[in-house]
Amino acid sequence: MRALYYFLIGIVLFYIDTVIGLVIPMQIGDKDIVFVPHLMLMYLLLICVYRSFGVAMILAAVFGIVTDLYFGSFYGLYLFGFILFVVIMDFFFKTFYRDNTMLFI
Repeated sequence: MRALYYFLIGIVLFYIDTVIGLVIPMQIGDKDIVFVPHLMLMYLLLICVYRSFGVAMILAAVFGIVTDLYFGSFYGLYLFGFILFVVIMDFFFKTFYRDNTMLFI
């Protein structure tokens, strides 16, 4: 049942992330600036730290494929990016798990 909650929270964050990117474009002079918060990536990193590496890897693969198919400019970019960031976060968490300052940096 928890896995379903993790997946549903991920779907909600995916759509909130997309809506924020579409609603908050700014123009400064002739330049268009778009802020994208990447809530899905932050969620996956938190799952990696507080749940487990395996759950984070499965969610990273699923949501990476979904994001690639939804935005569709370059397939595999989000898939491999999410997986890479989850692996790096797991490595750094295992290395710096006692030092909170280094973990937050």
